[in-house]
Amino acid sequence: MAKPEGVLLVNKPEGMVSFDVIRRLRPFLRGTKVGYLGILDPMARGVLPLLLGRATRLAPFLEEGKKVYEGTIRLGIVTDTQDRDGTPVKFTEDLSGFDLSEGRIRGVFSRFEGKIRQVPPMYSAKKYRGKPLYRYARKGIEVPREPKEVEVYRFEPRGIELPFVHFYLECSKGTYVRTLANDVGEALGCGGHLWSLVRLQNGPFRIEDAKDLEEVLSLAREGRLDEVIWDLNRALGYLPALQFSGQRLYRVLHGGTVFVEDRLEEGLVRLLDDRGEFIGLGRVS
Repeated sequence: MAKPEGVLLVNKPEGMVSFDVIRRLRPFLRGTKVGYLGILDPMARGVLPLLLGRATRLAPFLEEGKKVYEGTIRLGIVTDTQDRDGTPVKFTEDLSGFDLSEGRIRGVFSRFEGKIRQVPPMYSAKKYRGKPLYRYARKGIEVPREPKEVEVYRFEPRGIELPFVHFYLECSKGTYVRTLANDVGEALGCGGHLWSLVRLQNGPFRIEDAKDLEEVLSLAREGRLDEVIWDLNRALGYLPALQFSGQRLYRVLHGGTVFVEDRLEEGLVRLLDDRGEFIGLGRVS
């Protein structure tokens, strides 16, 4: 039986890191190389694309799209991890002394839209001298971190039930949502941290198409995992496609340049053979 190949969309539950999902599925993947797109912290849930086999090579192309989240910020408490799993380092019991009107909160949220610079939190997988930052943080060591530019396309409150503020977020890859929550609290003056988070979209992949982990495990035990794995053609379906046959197919398979009559914008395209099977990625120039 062939090894699984393609993209498996899992709705990661709370209480486990992203790699825990792979660990639970590994007995059913028959030695297949596995990767994933976008780390989700233990307290977060939502769509987690697993890349199987050749799909791991396509990670740079699949992770470029925007990320979409819904979540909640808890005002009044700052934690060392910037989320609810951390230890409180600042606590404001009485929020009545702060302007937490809807207009003020909306104004603060809007400040973070556009291109912004974030300092990676100490409790993150970002590496310093070859080690992830969280290893230093667990020893109480703070190391220098360079700010990183990310882009926030849309960030708005969707409900205010103090001390909680529910939000909707569209952002680029690499955005630390925990840091956004922390910075919102700081800008409001009362502090805050990320209370809950759901990833609704990761690039072209949406939570509506993801399967709960227990459902995936059940299918795997029944030998039906292939039913929920997207092949490479489907996973890259957001790209335009070019189909070839004969000598043109031969040239494409051997890395040659082919003139196409289709009027396509410059950029990546899916390359298909005469049977409509995915054979690779190309670039229109």
